[in-house]
Order: sequence, then C-alpha cells, then structure tokens
Amino acid sequence: MTTRLTMLRRASLLGALLLTGSVALVACSSGDSTPASEQEITTEAQPSANFADVMFAQMMIPHHEQAVTMADLADTRASDPLIIELAREIKGAQDPEIALMSSWLDAWGAERLSSEDALGAHGSHGMAGMLSDQQIQALSQAQGDAFDTLFARSMIEHHEGAVQMARDVLATGSDPEVASLAREIIVTQEKEILQLQALLGTEATGAGASTVVPVTPALDHVHGAIVDGETIVVGTHDGVHRISLATGESDRVGSAQDDFMGFTGQMSGTLVASGHPGTGSDLPNPLGLLASQDGGATWESRSLLGEVDFHGLTVQGDEIVGWDTRGPLQWSTDGGVTWTAGPSLTPTGLAWFSDTVWLATPDQGLLTWRPGDADVVAMDIPAVLVSAAADGSALWRVDMDGTVHRTDDGSTWQEVGRVTSIEAFAADGDRAFAVTSRGIEIIRG
Repeated sequence: MTTRLTMLRRASLLGALLLTGSVALVACSSGDSTPASEQEITTEAQPSANFADVMFAQMMIPHHEQAVTMADLADTRASDPLIIELAREIKGAQDPEIALMSSWLDAWGAERLSSEDALGAHGSHGMAGMLSDQQIQALSQAQGDAFDTLFARSMIEHHEGAVQMARDVLATGSDPEVASLAREIIVTQEKEILQLQALLGTEATGAGASTVVPVTPALDHVHGAIVDGETIVVGTHDGVHRISLATGESDRVGSAQDDFMGFTGQMSGTLVASGHPGTGSDLPNPLGLLASQDGGATWESRSLLGEVDFHGLTVQGDEIVGWDTRGPLQWSTDGGVTWTAGPSLTPTGLAWFSDTVWLATPDQGLLTWRPGDADVVAMDIPAVLVSAAADGSALWRVDMDGTVHRTDDGSTWQEVGRVTSIEAFAADGDRAFAVTSRGIEIIRG
C-alpha cells in the first residue's frame, strides 16, 4: 500500500538535475490579500511540471502531515488491532510520500507551505478532508472503542479529500511523476476507505451470516490472496504465507521476504507477484513481474525488473493483465515476458471471468475489458474489489459499503453478505474470503 523506494530514487534523480527554463507561477488567491495568496512562485522546473503540479505538492504535504498526526495517535489510544495496524500502514505510506513531494518542491524551486499558508495560497481550490483543530483535539482526547470509531470516520473524510485532490491533479497537471503518485494515492486510499468502512461494522440488510477464522500468528499487511482448497495463500509485506481455513494457522512459504504489492495466480500453475525487494533480497526496486512455478517457494524474474511495480494482477493461463501507477493496463500473452499497453485507468481490483477482465474502480464502478480492445465498458455497478473462482464458476465483488455480491453469469448479482474487515479479497465457487493479517472472514454464497 505504500509509495516505496522506487519513487524516492526517482525523486533524488530529479533533484540532482540542473534544470533550465524558469517558470513563474502565481498562486491561486483565496480572495483576500494575504502575502501567501499573492506571492509569485518561481520554479526551476522540468518542462513537464505546471502550476497544478506545484499546487498539488504544496497542499498534499500538509494534508499528509495531518494524516500522520492522526495515525500517531492510534498507537496509544486505539483498542482494535486492525486500526493500529492500518494507522501504521498510513504513516508508513505517507511519510515517504511527504519526502518525495518535498524533493519535488526543492527541485522546482517552489516553497514548502504550512497548512495555513497552503489554504491561503490555494484556498479557492481547498484542501478537502482536512480536520479542524477542534476535531484533532477531540481525536486526541478519545480512548479505546470511542477512538476507533472517531478515527475511522475522521480518516474516511480525510482520505476522501486526498482522493479528490489526486483526481484534480490528474485532470490538470502535466508531470508524469506527479500523476503516478496521484494514481497511487487514489488506489491506496480508496482501499483504505473500504477497510475503515468495514471496521465501522454497519449492519447489512438481507445479508447472510459469516464465519471468522483468527490467523495465528498474525501476519504483516495482506495485499493479495488466492484460494487453494481449504487454505488461503497470501502475498504480504514480507513474502508469501499459507493459512489453514480450519485452524487459522499461518506458515511462511519459501524464504523470500519481498513486499508483494501485487499477488495472484493459479495454484495448479503459475503464481505472479510484483512489488519491492525485502530483507535479504539483492533484486533492484521495483521488482517488475516475478513468477513462481512451485506454489511460491521460489521466484524468478520474468520482465520489467527495476521498472514496474504492479499493484494489480490477474491471470488466465499464459495471459496476464497488470496495472501499475504509470496509468495503463498492461497485457501479456506469453506469461509476462512481453507486454502491450491498454487503456489508462485506476483500478482497485482485477479479476478474469468469462474471458473478460473485470475491473473495480471507485470512480467509474465496475468495468469490463477484453484484452486488445481500445477501451473499457462500464457496467453501472459499484465495486471496490473483485475476485473470481479459479474454475470460472463465479465472480464476486465488494462495494464501498462493504456489501458482498455474487454472480455466475456476469449479469445477475445477488447480495450475500457484508465484510466487517478486509485487506485482500479471494473467492471460490460458493465462498468469498475477506482476508486481513489477523483473520479471514468467510462469506457463503
């Protein structure tokens, strides 16, 4: 879920450039005559960076800093272990992103602004989702269950603001590195909003009962999950683990401790993964596409090593579709050796079903794409996560309100339950699994 060293390395290269061509940028005024709102910002910028890119960094840094402040409070005030873990994930993601955006401002010759100055300079655009001092104080005074609820609600509001800011810069900015970060913020924070919504535990109507299997020992954050009979195989921050559905016992698979941001495949065939090198790895960052033919025990590089971090992957035989923060879907017909670019979008989930790739997107809902087509098809259905049975018998989706739906034909959906916590989503023909580092919730269709 994090923006990792690949982006920081790019930032250091950017900062090392001696750029020519000074660009004068006048900050947007909030309507008053404060110095911050009238100041002229002169940047030593790449030709691809425009005012919208500078404004995004100047606003998103204090926005992220407030999220980190909120996350720090959870360490001593939260009672739910999943809240504590998610808060640490948020801090772990946003601290490096603050450093990255700060390096951009340095390279552009633009000023880093406080939250007050950012509001003054760019007030007409707003910093959506920022909590007031009174809201932060209320959060700092809460404890236990009361803190958990207030934190979840406050962070949802905060994340929704960040997502809107990211969408704005995608529409108006011009720098590809800024766009890459904006896409990552959208995908990461939309998934975290779903987790927070689920943790609020809203009652569902017409939803079936679910069973929760505690995971022991608890794992690091889960990014992807695959059903293998009566076990769930997961890709996490520190490699691959197998979890028994009967006992919840988790065991490491293989010795790799890489951070698998993308993880999927077919247990009877090929597993694929992507992300960042972990402890003991000598691979460059990012990992490109890795493949395993022995259930995740060992991994080999297939392509794009040091170039691409796929945040979403889906597999059908030798065909692979992946998405990374550069924007377009990538399609391979030879097991991930060579790739063809498809349409650009920001999916939070991918699944292959009925020879079609189904894509969950928070802004456009559920989309379908037949690899090779020029564009996607909108289904007018909300979805944040999707998963398909390996035998092709069922497709499942999770909506932003946490409801779980199942279809066996791609057109008629039945609501079958609601998740109460989720990090990754997997399914077989008659069961869906909302997986976290501490438990597996089983929803029966």
